[in-house]
Amino acid sequence: MLANVRLRFLFDVRFVIAITVSIMTISGCNQAVNIKKPDNIEPLVHETLIDGVLSNDASMAITLGRSRILSVWDVTTSQLLHQWSDDDFDETNYLLALSGNKQYLATAGKHKISIFNLETGKLDIRWPAQGFNPDASISSLFLSQTGSTILVGMNDGSITVIQRSSMTMSLFKQHSAAVNHVELSNFEQQVLSTGLDGDVHIWATYSGELINSFSRPQQISSVSYDEANRRLFIADALDNNVIIDTQTALPVSKLDYLERYRYFRQALFVNHSNNLITATSKQSVIYWDTLTGKELSHWDITAYTAGTTVFSMVLKPNGKLLTLSSDGALETWSL
Repeated sequence: MLANVRLRFLFDVRFVIAITVSIMTISGCNQAVNIKKPDNIEPLVHETLIDGVLSNDASMAITLGRSRILSVWDVTTSQLLHQWSDDDFDETNYLLALSGNKQYLATAGKHKISIFNLETGKLDIRWPAQGFNPDASISSLFLSQTGSTILVGMNDGSITVIQRSSMTMSLFKQHSAAVNHVELSNFEQQVLSTGLDGDVHIWATYSGELINSFSRPQQISSVSYDEANRRLFIADALDNNVIIDTQTALPVSKLDYLERYRYFRQALFVNHSNNLITATSKQSVIYWDTLTGKELSHWDITAYTAGTTVFSMVLKPNGKLLTLSSDGALETWSL
């Protein structure tokens, strides 16, 4: 009799566990999720990346591998267009930036920046970066549409705006901690910058005058403008996220995200800002309704190593999503 009772107890416990697992699986982030498979997978390199970037039109990919090999790829054909080794640089590179027109590629180590002309494959210019602190090192990098304007964020909170045509440099102190993101917006008249201080600043490109500012409790992990610079998504390392109307500076919505300690690494507005795509610090990509903040679907990119994550993602002309992973793999997804 005692044996029967024990068996029944074990059955009941297993039943409860099964029910709990089923509920978690179905509910996920408050609703059932659509697990996607990629339409196509194309490994570009067979090593993990230090950095990687896709062109805005999804036709070009840049990879910087752990072996310090810097490569430029044609996405359509997977053909290697240009390649450089660590010996071609004065110091080890960590950051990449591509001009919007795909004519210039910028690379940065801790203290020096190199600009390559991708039409010729030749080095265009190389120079040392400076902050207000003489010991400051480079923490973020951006090239404008034509490559004529270069933004360099430093770990002392300073940002340099460089005009290549006149070779003039303007140095601004916009943050109290390392600058982890810089980009131009509003016809290149404004700069969007974020830092480990939790601040998001929008400021005038040439004067440094602060136009608007937002903050999160922790360091900023992800930020994204929509195409019209009307919507701004901000998230910090503890998933304090918000979508803001930049004209009114008022919040529009917040993503309904339950999973803590897995922050958003990348974000991309699509469908005229009606939807947002985010990539977490792990393998997950999530598709959102920006008005309600509800998840529509999510899926995982293909992982070749334990720490796989999304380095870059863009929308292809056919409406499909292209992702570049830290494993150096391109994947195409139907939304």
